[in-house]
Amino acid sequence: MRILLATITCEKGDVDGNLARHLDLLAAARDAGCGLAVFPELGLTGSVDPVRHPERAVALGHKAVGRLVEATAATGVAAVFGLGERRRDSYAITQVSAAGGAVAAVQRKRHLGDDEEGFSTSTATAVFEVEGVTVGTVICAEAGVDFTWDATAAAGARLVCFCSAPGLYGRRTDEASWRAGFEWWEGCGLGDARRHARRLGVWVAMATQAGPTVDEDFPGIAALVSPEGEVVARLPDWRPGTLLVEVPLTPRVERAGT
Repeated sequence: MRILLATITCEKGDVDGNLARHLDLLAAARDAGCGLAVFPELGLTGSVDPVRHPERAVALGHKAVGRLVEATAATGVAAVFGLGERRRDSYAITQVSAAGGAVAAVQRKRHLGDDEEGFSTSTATAVFEVEGVTVGTVICAEAGVDFTWDATAAAGARLVCFCSAPGLYGRRTDEASWRAGFEWWEGCGLGDARRHARRLGVWVAMATQAGPTVDEDFPGIAALVSPEGEVVARLPDWRPGTLLVEVPLTPRVERAGT
C-alpha cells in the first residue's frame, strides 16, 4: 500500500484554506499512485479551543467535510482527516476516515491531553478497510497511554494512523527554538509510536501539524514505523512537507473453515 503522509500548517479557523490544501494533497496522492492519504489531527479546522473559540468547530455535516469526503471518490484515494467537531451538546477531537465518497469510520478522541478542557471523550474504537487492510487511528495524546492502542489493535488494525497536533509552549523565534520543539516531539510522539508498534506488531503512519499558526506553533514530523519499532522513512525536520511511503501489507486471506 502506498500512502501519502501530510505534515502541514493548518491555520486556526481557516476552514476554506485548510480544505484547499487537503484537496490539493489528495490530488497529489492520486497522481503518486497512493491508496491512502493521512492528514494531521484538527487539520481541516485548525486547532480548536471550545472554551475560547467554539465558533471554530464544525459539525460532521459541514460542507467542507462533505467536499473532502466526496474528493475520495473523485481521486480514488482514501483519506484520514481531522477536525474540531461540534456536536449537539458537546465538542470532540475527531478523525474522519473516508473512501469512495463515503464516510468509512469516525474516531473521536478517547484520551485527552493537557489544555484540552471543553472536549468530551469517546469510548468507541473505529476501524475501516483500505485495499483489504484494516486501518485504525490514534489521535495525539492517545499515544501516551496503552488502552487506545490496545483497543485499535484488538479491533483488527494492522496499520495505525497516528494523527497529531501537539501545540508547543511559547513561540518559536529561531532555528534553535524550532529544533528544541521538534526534538521534544521526536522523543515523545515518535518515541510512543515506536514503542507501541513494537509492542503490538503493527505499522504506524504518523502525520503531525507543522509550522506557525496565529497564536501557536507545531513541531511537524511525518514518519513510517515498522512492526519492529524501526523508523523506515521520515521527514528530516519540523518544516511542513509530505512523505510518500510504501507499506508492505496485503489483504488478509481467511482459510476455509475459519
